[in-house]
Amino acid sequence: MSEITYNLWSNKHRAWWAPQSRGYTQDQDNAGTYTEAEAIDRVVQSSMCGILDQVTCMVAARENWGRAR
Repeated sequence: MSEITYNLWSNKHRAWWAPQSRGYTQDQDNAGTYTEAEAIDRVVQSSMCGILDQVTCMVAARENWGRAR
C-alpha cells in the first residue's frame, strides 16, 4: 500500500497550499500534495506562531478519501 498524501490548508491565508509550497490556491483540485513527513513539518512550523487561527492543517488528499490505513 502506498503512503497517504496530504493537502495543506492555511488558516492564515484561508486557502490550500499550492504545489511545492509555492503560494496558495482556493481550489483543492489545484492544491499541492505532501507526504506525511512534509505535512507534519509544515504544520509544526506554522504552530510556532502560537496563534491557532494561523496554523496550517493537514487533510488527506482526495485520492486517499475512503481508504483505510
